[in-house]
Amino acid sequence: LFHVYDRSFIFTADIEMLKQLSTDLSSFSKVGNLPNRSLFGQKIIGKNSILSGGGMQWAVKRKLASQFFAKTNMTELFAACKPHMQGKELSRWKGVVGQGRTVELHDQLSITFSSYLQVLGFDNFLDAESIASKVASILEAIPKPLFSRTSYYFSADKNKMYGLIQQMRSDAQQIADAKFTEIIDSNPDEPLAKMDLLGHLIMANRTTDGDHEMRREKTIGLVVDDIMTVCLVMDNMVKQLCSLFMFLEQADPTIQETMFAELRDSPIDTLEQLNSLKYTEKCLLEGLRMGPALLRGTRTYKTLKNHRFGAYIVNQRSVRVHFSEYMMQRNPAYWSNPNTFDPERWQPGFTPAPFSYIPFFTGARGCLGKHMAMMMMKLTLAVMAKNFDLKQTFDAKKPPMINQNMAVMRINNNVDCFVSPYHAE
Repeated sequence: LFHVYDRSFIFTADIEMLKQLSTDLSSFSKVGNLPNRSLFGQKIIGKNSILSGGGMQWAVKRKLASQFFAKTNMTELFAACKPHMQGKELSRWKGVVGQGRTVELHDQLSITFSSYLQVLGFDNFLDAESIASKVASILEAIPKPLFSRTSYYFSADKNKMYGLIQQMRSDAQQIADAKFTEIIDSNPDEPLAKMDLLGHLIMANRTTDGDHEMRREKTIGLVVDDIMTVCLVMDNMVKQLCSLFMFLEQADPTIQETMFAELRDSPIDTLEQLNSLKYTEKCLLEGLRMGPALLRGTRTYKTLKNHRFGAYIVNQRSVRVHFSEYMMQRNPAYWSNPNTFDPERWQPGFTPAPFSYIPFFTGARGCLGKHMAMMMMKLTLAVMAKNFDLKQTFDAKKPPMINQNMAVMRINNNVDCFVSPYHAE
């Protein structure tokens, strides 16, 4: 099922080595035959998405798609997200909570962030509850022990999972096809700046190979990969907020109280006002430090022998390099009290050592949507705090915790919280 190589391995949390790894794309490449990647990742998002691809064509694609995620576009995006969160999505939360009840925070936030897809141009896609449910079902199959991979590969569970992935990709294909018709066939002169995210993905993946129908089919196939990628990225934001409440529950209780007080007392009518929530931003930055979405990664280092990599001389033509953002961001060489949730470390003027803080990764493979992610997380927290009281009610015997066996952050056990209407005094 997988290729097995006799090669050397390097495990590193060294910032100089990480700098070289993230900037020298000609020598370092993603590993395609890892079990989770080949069994699941490539089945979900393909091999050429804005996340999984590589090469010059991929770089051009990311450059085009990045225009939608640019910091300068956040004002317009905020103006679309705010009424959605304060309207339809807040009403849904009020219906779920009623006069007060315990909710599993991950489940409800999954619906919230899936609903943001409607603002990004995916309004004819699946409803938010369906997206959240399907993404959760797909991801549940991934954290299986490596020794059970072979039996899983030949099991009915695998066929069911692949069927679910194909169904979701088929739904994505329908909206990609409709958007292609809208833009390429009906309105080819529309400026890119006026397009939603789905429009940007159409233009970024547009190919000139073959006749019209061949170009259409190839473009739509690539766009489907990116739609699936966006759905998974939304789930990453859910994990970030859930882990934030995990860390807050373990920290000094005044931290959560201070954050909620700021969120409740501050207007959020404009993006500038949202960005002025400095204590909330400190909490988010600290949460991202202690629980980054990508816990670790792997690259293949292909080079001539006797080439320097960090402090080492590499004497093989191919070396597997494993790196860990999770360990890097808790490394006592760069962080004081690294296992303590301390928002106050993020004082004005504080700058982490280069490459010691990379929650959105960095370099050519850095996260395109980091500004959008921060805006959406702040907005969600603000609307929640202004309307609800939230108290963590974790199971003492099975508290939520980060699953460190996974490359992408997963949280074991329920993130239960008692949520009730907030009444200002």
